[in-house]
Amino acid sequence: MTSDDGAEAIWTFAQAFTSSFQASCSGKALRLYTELASRLKVANADSVHSIAGEIQAFNKRLTEATGRLPSYDQRQNELQLKALEKSLEELRSSTAGKTKFAFKRKVKIPAPASAETATPPAQTNALAIPTTPISSASRTISNHSNSYLSRSCLSGPSSSTNHIEVSIIGVSNSVLNLLTTTNESTLSANTVSLSALHIRDIQNSILILGSVDGSIMLHNLTNCVVVAGCHQFRMHNSTAVDAYLDITSNPIIESCDQVRFGAYPSELKTTSDQQHLIIRDHTELPFLPQDFSHIRATPSPNWRALEEDELVRDWPLPETNYTVQLERALPGPKI
Repeated sequence: MTSDDGAEAIWTFAQAFTSSFQASCSGKALRLYTELASRLKVANADSVHSIAGEIQAFNKRLTEATGRLPSYDQRQNELQLKALEKSLEELRSSTAGKTKFAFKRKVKIPAPASAETATPPAQTNALAIPTTPISSASRTISNHSNSYLSRSCLSGPSSSTNHIEVSIIGVSNSVLNLLTTTNESTLSANTVSLSALHIRDIQNSILILGSVDGSIMLHNLTNCVVVAGCHQFRMHNSTAVDAYLDITSNPIIESCDQVRFGAYPSELKTTSDQQHLIIRDHTELPFLPQDFSHIRATPSPNWRALEEDELVRDWPLPETNYTVQLERALPGPKI
C-alpha cells in the first residue's frame, strides 16, 4: 500500500467511525433523556443497567480505535462519551431517589389512577446530553463537466424535512452556485437548508456553497475555489485550493498543499440565507487553520492567507460567460 493509499484509508476509517460513533451516542442520549424525563420507577431500573452496558461498549469501541483517529475526532468522541456518562449518573440518581421513596411508602400503595395524576416533583437538574442531529434527507450531485450548476440541482422528491445532506462527487471544469436566487427554477430549492456537505474528486471548479448548518468535508480537490459559511471545514488530500470561509471553528486540512484561505466575500452576501454570515472584507483571517500534517511549532508550509491582489472580485454568479470567469478565478497549481 502506498503512503497516499494509507492516508486515504485512515481518512476513510476516521470519517466512517466518527459518523457512526456519534450517531450511536446521540441515539443513546435521546433514550437517556426520555427515561429521565419519565422518572423511571423501581421496576424499570434494569433499563439503567442496560444503558450502562451499552455505554461501556461505546467506551470499548473508542479505546480500540485510539491511534487510528485524528486527534480532533478523538477529542470530540471522548467529550460526547463523557456527556453520556454524566447523563447516566443523573439517571441513576433519579432512579435511586425513587427507590428510597417507594421503600418509605410501601405500606401505603397508591392506586394506579392517583399515580397517573400525581404531580411529579420539580426537576432541579437539566439533563446534559449531546445535541441530537436534525433528521435530514440526502441529495447527490455527481459526474458533471464543463457545466454551470445552480441551486435547482438540489430539488428532489418531497421529504418530511427541509434539511438535506448533499454529496458532491466528480465535478470538473464547472461552477456550482448554491446561493439562493429569485429565479423561478430554484424557488423550490430555496426552502431547503443544507445540514452537511460531503465533497470529493473535484478539479478546476468553483464551489459557491453559501450557508451550511453543519460541517463540510472535502477530499481530493485540485485547482479549485470554495466559498462557504459553516460550523466545521475539513479538507484532505487536496492541492491548490482557495477557501473563502465564514466559520465558527478553525478549518482543518490534512495531506494538503498550496492551500490559501480568505474571509467570506461581501459581494456574495446577496440573498436571505446568507444574512447571518459575518462578512470581513479584508485579508486578515478571522480564524486559524489547523494542519494535521504539520503538528509543529513552526508555521505550516501547506497553507497561507490570500493577499489583497489575489482575492477574487469578479464572481461567476450568472451563467453567461462563466468559463472566462472560471479561468480567471482558479488558483492554478504550482509544479
